[in-house]
Amino acid sequence: MKRIILSSLAVILMSAVNISSAVANPTAYNQNSDRHNITTIQPFNLVHLGYQGYFKNIPSNGAFISGVKSGRINAKTLIESAIAQGRLAPESLNNRGYINSVNNQLQFLLNTN
Repeated sequence: MKRIILSSLAVILMSAVNISSAVANPTAYNQNSDRHNITTIQPFNLVHLGYQGYFKNIPSNGAFISGVKSGRINAKTLIESAIAQGRLAPESLNNRGYINSVNNQLQFLLNTN
């Protein structure tokens, strides 16, 4: 019985370490030589970072949600801010699928608040 409890605790501890390391770095790195080592941020993470106030000229928290509701903040503004800070490749602004995914994440955020 003691052995089962100890091994269960070890598994839980290892899972917590893996989860915390995934949360610590919210960007997925896609370092292609043709993109000059610019990272690609997943749409969910882009919206999350915007909500946290990571990008310049974009308010955080409640003001972020108000901005999305009013249309002042949209997928294009988030993508442009990420590009300006060197966090996203400029081609992302022309990627219709990426823009749609960011818009979907913004809508999901509005529906949960």
